[in-house]
Amino acid sequence: MKKYLLVLLLAAPWVAQAQTPIPFTVKGTIGKLNPPDKVYMLCDGDFIASASPINGVFEITGTVDTPRWAWLLLARDGKSVYTVGAERLSLFLSKGTITVSSTDSIHKAIIKGPKPMMEYQALQASIKQAYAKHKRQLPPQTTDTLAIKEWQAAQDSIFTKKRTQILKAYAQANPTSFVSLDALQQAGGLFVPNYAEVGTLYQALSPEVRNSPEGRKYGELLQVVKKASSPPASAYRVTAKMPNQVASAQPQALPVVPDSVIRKAVVQYQESQAATYQAVHEQRRKARNQQLAAYVKAHPDSYVSLDAVMQIGGPVPDYAEVAPLYKALSPAIKNTSEGKKYGEKLSVLAATAVGAHAPGFTQPTPEGKQVSLADYRGKYVLIDFWASWCGPCRAENPNVVKLYNEFKHKKFDVLSVSLDSEEDREKWLKAVQTDQLAWTQVSDLKGWDNQAAKLYHIQAIPQNFLVDPGGKIVATNLRGDELQAALDKYIK
Repeated sequence: MKKYLLVLLLAAPWVAQAQTPIPFTVKGTIGKLNPPDKVYMLCDGDFIASASPINGVFEITGTVDTPRWAWLLLARDGKSVYTVGAERLSLFLSKGTITVSSTDSIHKAIIKGPKPMMEYQALQASIKQAYAKHKRQLPPQTTDTLAIKEWQAAQDSIFTKKRTQILKAYAQANPTSFVSLDALQQAGGLFVPNYAEVGTLYQALSPEVRNSPEGRKYGELLQVVKKASSPPASAYRVTAKMPNQVASAQPQALPVVPDSVIRKAVVQYQESQAATYQAVHEQRRKARNQQLAAYVKAHPDSYVSLDAVMQIGGPVPDYAEVAPLYKALSPAIKNTSEGKKYGEKLSVLAATAVGAHAPGFTQPTPEGKQVSLADYRGKYVLIDFWASWCGPCRAENPNVVKLYNEFKHKKFDVLSVSLDSEEDREKWLKAVQTDQLAWTQVSDLKGWDNQAAKLYHIQAIPQNFLVDPGGKIVATNLRGDELQAALDKYIK
């Protein structure tokens, strides 16, 4: 009963606002799971639905605006889905029902579903097969660490090219498949698409795929890259016009347009799109949370209300928003096993809630210099938890760069704490350089076991805390315009 009621609660009015909403259903059986075990659907960086399995059985329903790739995440025993080794399964959502079945682990699940799901599964299987063949290559017989790293980098480059070839070949052979659009997005690159790699293939996709919401968005991004990649007008010269000849423009031998110029154009485009997306997303989130909060207040004795509180909180609960709703629950609900665990979680979050004193920590920079949060006393500092592999973190970096440059002369600074691991050290340093992060970067390179992250109870990234000159937390999880508004408010 709980599962179906939550589906009704989350079928909020904003669903109808989506362009041509496509309903999907995921039915699953995974062992004998029961609450507080939980499954989530993560799509485009947002948790769009969840369910609590009963004796291993669960059902998730929702809508998407375009057939698309998504994560099915399993959180056992109420733990975070962001922990290292968390169980996750990639699905391709479209109209229809996908079934997922496994006797124990989600990794071993058998998947069946509509045609797009099976096409996606076949494509992933071919990539996996290529990777397995690639992994059979043996490293050189040497103790030279540098030589081994160079060999590994070369092997990674070889596999990346092979993977890109597989993705492009699939898109070329299946122009009417929405899976092809996803394949091109992967082949073109995560942040700045390589127009030379995928531009022509995108144009060859069927009108239905290109004119879908996701298809149009990707097409616009490709045009931004194409325009930014074109040589400036000054790169052409007009040849002298001779008798009976037509003057022609020919390119001069000038350098290729720098990647930084193309990236800047992409960032500007993404910023303009993000402003609109964020406003709509926030409106939908508030509407959903208001609906769930009203149910909690009206039914404090219902187990469903506890789940509604957890839905409002999401993976990174706002203590000020969730704590009052949790307190409104009846003692019987709060004293259940799941209720006690969530209460303990909120108690921990109180230590880093707005108004609390920011926990101190010291971590090394890439050069080995020890930097302490106490070093920033006397100025506002944004503690920013991120990682080089975190897409949403990298997408937000341009906004932080912009505001850092605007406020850095007004007793404001940023301290970034990376959740990269030791083996990702080079990727971390490259991301700092690529994203032009000019402020101090620190990390103990222990991934999710980062000591500062544990102090601040980080279970998802990006996550940030704005600390005032006296060391008190004045705001948390600021993005886009919210960060701009907070800095305008506190820093004069």
